[in-house]
Amino acid sequence: MSAFCLLWTPLFFLFWSALVPYKVAVSGALAVILGSAAAILQFFFGNFIAGGAFGGERWIGVFVDLVALPALSPLLVYALFLLLRIAKDTTGFACFSLLWLAPSGILRAVQWGVENDPAKLLLIPVLWTSIVVCVSFFITLCRRKKTLAATVGSIMGITLIAPLAATVYWAFFSQSVLPARCALLSVTLAALAYAVVISWRSRSKDKREEIFHKDGVCNT
Repeated sequence: MSAFCLLWTPLFFLFWSALVPYKVAVSGALAVILGSAAAILQFFFGNFIAGGAFGGERWIGVFVDLVALPALSPLLVYALFLLLRIAKDTTGFACFSLLWLAPSGILRAVQWGVENDPAKLLLIPVLWTSIVVCVSFFITLCRRKKTLAATVGSIMGITLIAPLAATVYWAFFSQSVLPARCALLSVTLAALAYAVVISWRSRSKDKREEIFHKDGVCNT
């Protein structure tokens, strides 16, 4: 389980970067540096919200310290980098965030491995991935389609995915009814799978159009 937490994010970065190519330049190096700094600070200083609570307070703690905020932070930083022209690739949200989260996975694998907490070791890396990939997908969808339906759907998806991911871990921690836990996890994984499949299809379509365009130029 510790190996899963350790390797999941770097391996998923390699997989995702094959679907959505990302140039690991200045922004990529900054992602690793800033992600390492954030992971070390949280490792030594602990959580923002004291653990041990249940109910709504526990959900807030899960959202802030474990699941949502760690995954949303690199997305917000990358948006700032785009505004400052430090980064130029508008499709690089997910790759940047995965690079940011890789050091966190390493340190958390050590910490949670000592605690022997399988829910954290197995669930949280997947939930991080679900948030960054789905948010990146919805941003790209909104930019490409530029229709009212796509814009509204993207905003709803971006708004809901992080609370949904936090609720998944909260449900497992709170030992909620098994069907409810399975349903929440299934919806989250389905959203991740949908984002991956559509991104792969879009990438394949772009390649076919590029090849067709080149062939057309060559034949004229």
